[in-house]
Amino acid sequence: MPTPAPVPVQVHPDPPIYQALYSLWASQGRTLPGRRDPEWARLAAGPVWADRTVRVSGVLVAPDGAR
Repeated sequence: MPTPAPVPVQVHPDPPIYQALYSLWASQGRTLPGRRDPEWARLAAGPVWADRTVRVSGVLVAPDGAR
């Protein structure tokens, strides 16, 4: 018995209000749902025991949390 062909998934575009919101967030450099966050990836890639000052959202943060 042949296997049935897969049923195509219908993808609906985001309503215009969401498209405008995504455009605004993207223009402000914010992370968007469903998209990779490069800053998070960079921070998560570092070792947990890092004893150095790191840059978070453009702000230097010392190991003790002082800015």
